[in-house]
Amino acid sequence: MAIKLRIRNLKTRENGVVEFEAEPGAAVWLKDRPRFVEVLGVAGQTAIPMDLQERLRAILRPLDEDERLVARELELAVEKEDLERQTEARKREIEAAQKHAEAMRTGDPDRLMEIHWRFDKGMNLTDPVDPRAITDAAREAVLAWVAERNEWVAGRGQCVGECTVKVWPGKMPPGTEERVKEGRFFPVSAEETK
Repeated sequence: MAIKLRIRNLKTRENGVVEFEAEPGAAVWLKDRPRFVEVLGVAGQTAIPMDLQERLRAILRPLDEDERLVARELELAVEKEDLERQTEARKREIEAAQKHAEAMRTGDPDRLMEIHWRFDKGMNLTDPVDPRAITDAAREAVLAWVAERNEWVAGRGQCVGECTVKVWPGKMPPGTEERVKEGRFFPVSAEETK
């Protein structure tokens, strides 16, 4: 049975695979494992029986003190890089959120407004940083849209449980006849809403 093992060079940080035709070759290599080469485990989808894995693990030359020190330094370096990546990603997220909040604050007040409506909670804007109030025109349009969908599903004993609707809150763009641009809804049993 061919045996493939994942390895990592502790000095260069390069990962690789070593392959052996059978257990004896793997056993000799593991017993005399090259310095600063760490065995990470079985490679790929190789199905190696547990008893064989345990035998190989028992043969593996453990890391000596110098190797353990280098391995720990490598772990710390990887942790530091991960932390730096996470910090940078978080910084980008914050900057994007600030730009979005500024765009919401200074944007056209008549731009599309996305409203979430639920039968037991009423309606609210889906974007928490959108500072606009839901206008009466938008509110009426959403309720009319919901009422129309209720007619669609009433024959099945259902009604609109919740929906998300994009609606023009004020002045509509030229040539626009419908205040609701688009929406999607989720029906529920009419009994649930009583």
